[in-house]
Amino acid sequence: MNKYPALALIEFSKIGTGILSGDTMVKSAPISVIKSGTVHNGKYLIMIQGSVASVEEAYLQGLRVGENDVIDKVFLPNIHSQVLDAIKGKRQQCKQESLGIIEVLSVASIILATDYAIKTTNTNLIEIRLADDIGGKAFAIFNGKIEEVQEAISISKNKIGEQVWIKDTLIPNIHFEMVKQLDKTTIFKNNEFISLSDKEI
Repeated sequence: MNKYPALALIEFSKIGTGILSGDTMVKSAPISVIKSGTVHNGKYLIMIQGSVASVEEAYLQGLRVGENDVIDKVFLPNIHSQVLDAIKGKRQQCKQESLGIIEVLSVASIILATDYAIKTTNTNLIEIRLADDIGGKAFAIFNGKIEEVQEAISISKNKIGEQVWIKDTLIPNIHFEMVKQLDKTTIFKNNEFISLSDKEI
């Protein structure tokens, strides 16, 4: 059970507007958690957590102040624990099953898509990457049986629409060497060379 069940995120195109909106949000309701700052492509993000009523009130005030500088937004009254953990950087172990990767243009959209998909399919959320080091876009990785992973991709796409969708990829049976890579990290500079025993180097 989440201590702070509700989560909201607003993505701004202007840094000053983002900071002003964040100040307004903190002043407008007793939210429990706030995280804000710049990400790649010059966007400014504000994420808040707390009770449903407090988060909703602060979220609406942030949108009011942000007006035309809001790129994308999401309000989740009861975020799934896997999604919340992934947002905070926790990664699940990848199994040698099917893998689905979705890439989108905004952070808010990936949070909305993954929350809905995880709640309605029997898949695991391996990782969510948000904006930094990937040019401002976001992606998520689902793992599980092929029919469940296919459904997670389809549900995600239907939930957020074509406007922010970049690419979806389905791997029916991921190779164990790629599993080892994914279990370590998806960041190239942080991964290690692995010798493939049946291949020449």
